[in-house]
Amino acid sequence: MDNDAVQNKLIQLEYLNQQIRALESHLTEVVKAVEELGILKVGLENISDSKKGDEVLVPLGASAYVPANLVSSDKVVVSIGAGIFVDKKVEDAVPIVTLQMNELRGQEEMVIQNLSTLSKEAEKMTGEINASLQADKNVRVS
Repeated sequence: MDNDAVQNKLIQLEYLNQQIRALESHLTEVVKAVEELGILKVGLENISDSKKGDEVLVPLGASAYVPANLVSSDKVVVSIGAGIFVDKKVEDAVPIVTLQMNELRGQEEMVIQNLSTLSKEAEKMTGEINASLQADKNVRVS
């Protein structure tokens, strides 16, 4: 492989590594979202044990909560996607959350498959570059 070909391969490898990092970041976000939905699902399943007037902790975000009195334990406001929120009975909200979790798990699997494919491609390309450089200069890229 001549110098131009090696340079081209190195550029391609850097691009692959950027894609891998982006996918890893996306995977982290998806896993976090699945975990949050799991917590929500448990909360929805447990809220039926509460009654009007019970004191609950309402999350404000970033691990901050405010105590509040429950106005209703049979209805919740739930996201149905695209920034749209609707009132739902708790028993109707649980399947929506389950569906959202399943969709995210599907995304998670796709991202993992893409990561695997890109990682194998990057390994192969690194091997080709190393072989070429070793043949020419006895140098190794890691």
